[in-house]
Amino acid sequence: MDILNKLNPEQKEAVTYRNGPLLILAGAGSGKTRVLTYRLAYLVDKGNCDPRDILAVTFTNKAAGEMKTRVARLLDRKVDGLWVGTFHSVCARLLRKDGYLLGYQRDYTIYDENDKLALMKKVMKDLDIPERKVPVKAVISRISSSKDSLVGPDEYQKMAYDFFEKEVAKVYHLYQKELLKSQAMDFDDLIFNTVKILSQSQKILADYSQKFKHILVDEYQDTNHAQYMLVKLLSQKHRQLCVVGDDDQSIYGFRGADIRNILEFEKDFPEAKVVRLEQNYRSTGVILECANEVVKNNVGRKGKELWTDNPRGEKISLWCAWDEQDEAEKICRAVREYGSKDALKNCVILYRTNAQSRALEDSLRRAAVPYLIVGGLKFYERKEIKDILAYLRVVVNPADAVSLKRIINLPPRGIGDTSLARVESYAAERDSSLFHALKGNDQVPGLGPGIKSAVSGFVSDLEKLIALKDSLNAQEMITNVIEQSGYIKFIGSQYLDKIEADSRTENVQELASAANEFCERSEDKSLSAFLAEVSLVADIDRWNDSAEAVTLMTIHNAKGLEFSCVFITGLEEGLLPHSASFDTREELEEERRLLYVAITRAQNKLTLCHAMSRRRFGGLMQSSPSRFIAELPRDNLDCNTPRGEKYIGDVNVVFRDEPDAVPVKNLKGKRVHHEIWGPGQVVDSEGEGDEIKLSIVFQGGVRKKVMAGFVEFL
Repeated sequence: MDILNKLNPEQKEAVTYRNGPLLILAGAGSGKTRVLTYRLAYLVDKGNCDPRDILAVTFTNKAAGEMKTRVARLLDRKVDGLWVGTFHSVCARLLRKDGYLLGYQRDYTIYDENDKLALMKKVMKDLDIPERKVPVKAVISRISSSKDSLVGPDEYQKMAYDFFEKEVAKVYHLYQKELLKSQAMDFDDLIFNTVKILSQSQKILADYSQKFKHILVDEYQDTNHAQYMLVKLLSQKHRQLCVVGDDDQSIYGFRGADIRNILEFEKDFPEAKVVRLEQNYRSTGVILECANEVVKNNVGRKGKELWTDNPRGEKISLWCAWDEQDEAEKICRAVREYGSKDALKNCVILYRTNAQSRALEDSLRRAAVPYLIVGGLKFYERKEIKDILAYLRVVVNPADAVSLKRIINLPPRGIGDTSLARVESYAAERDSSLFHALKGNDQVPGLGPGIKSAVSGFVSDLEKLIALKDSLNAQEMITNVIEQSGYIKFIGSQYLDKIEADSRTENVQELASAANEFCERSEDKSLSAFLAEVSLVADIDRWNDSAEAVTLMTIHNAKGLEFSCVFITGLEEGLLPHSASFDTREELEEERRLLYVAITRAQNKLTLCHAMSRRRFGGLMQSSPSRFIAELPRDNLDCNTPRGEKYIGDVNVVFRDEPDAVPVKNLKGKRVHHEIWGPGQVVDSEGEGDEIKLSIVFQGGVRKKVMAGFVEFL
């Protein structure tokens, strides 16, 4: 195998090293994916390692699939048995086998965010905890971060110190109990429960740590504490752990990622070898210099200097717009011009928050420029798709109460909320599943003959489908569910607009097509395997990178991607850096890393944009240029805007004929919502721009002074 000939010296060292723990510090565009792929191929080909004994963890399913395909291509043969997947997919697979130790059957359900919200609301209602006092989303966030930190319900209860924490502790206990009763886990449970099993069972830990002779982890800088512990446990036997990452691209602190995992890797593994990949193959010299100049201002980093043999390229364009609409129009014109010279699919527009996409979409639509959004309404979150998936999940796991409640009246069967509540109460009194109570509905007090007949018919239909699940593959089961449920006919009766009905019908048919494609490429073609994959699909996994359209996405979603032409919008104080990051140096440094990630997505052409005013918090507000602009080398910037207006000055850059300051709209009387204190009303405000402080009276008469960036305006 001559693959090593295609690697530079540092890459070759990273691929061939096999004498213990290895930390690969891979700068942006330095060939990280190539090194990971070649290392996998090298271990199989030259290391005489069985593919089944290698575990490779990536951060997207798409990356996992591409990596497996590339390894097979390099070796010119199949690599069946190679464990490649995300943390969640790997843990989901382990739990199918060993989840019984925690009381779970093999075909458990994975709840998404909507399912989690529905169950959490039910739990809080059962505990008589009003949402106006304890916001449900704040509870979900607190429990999620606790699981990421490996803090279970019992530990959390011991740590609860105030009213909110004590209420969360009650919810946490009952929520986990209800999940188990429904044979369901949420995303956080997948890693939490896997670590729990490995920590409690020495035999299972010994089996897996013996099995995985080599472990590779991508994007190690974005791991949280639970993921860190999982890797540490699995690698304790052979200590052949290779982690790849870039501390300068750690941008998920808000999700619990701990940059210390990569910064302190050598403390955990003193014998570790460190290899730095500093040659950038992606960007021009000018773009790379700008990226280096920005990120070097961070204190908490390992330190490296990217360099490239690529041409210096053209200067970076730095534009200023009057407002977000002017910004969008400038970008739209530039995209159209770019599309006349090159493929639109090579062009991306990046922003800090999803809300920024509205003006951009409006402008692109008016100009008839085709575009794709990553992070919009996901295919698997459409109502009709979630309805069919709920049917499928009940077929696989009849104990799934959330899915059962969703489909019991789809299509309508005349089973009202009152009747369903009686069945739920009956099940709760006997500590049985909802499905079991539905089967024994003749024993439920207060149900009339008509309701009992409807419930029995519903149960009978489900049991016919359940009887087929072990003999049919995923595509065949979905076809049966669609036909036997009468869902297509229901769509026709529900949506009188034919275009709307046809569109939703096509979506349901597309789900069957997705299952067909799954069956063609997967060894396990079962319905449960298909549902497990669907549950773990991320936004970026469904992005069609071959479509002839400009892509719109947040900077977070752009991680790991590259484009010939990149526009970065909203380079303003309060947006990038975001106002929520102003409190601590660590949060501000993460915002700087976010800009570094955005800049290094660009290969040839980069444009940075900021607006003098922007509609935020319900009114038009002045904006100040981002402090990060001052960190860019001026010689690398072209400050001419498309219409010929000029930038002048250094940090507080203004137009030559600057208009009067845009007045801040009076915010007094505005209705708002805070994550912790819930709904409230603004009674006073002070400050300007992103320094606005609001005096808010929340429900119960509680008065707080809050930065405007920390509330949602209703």
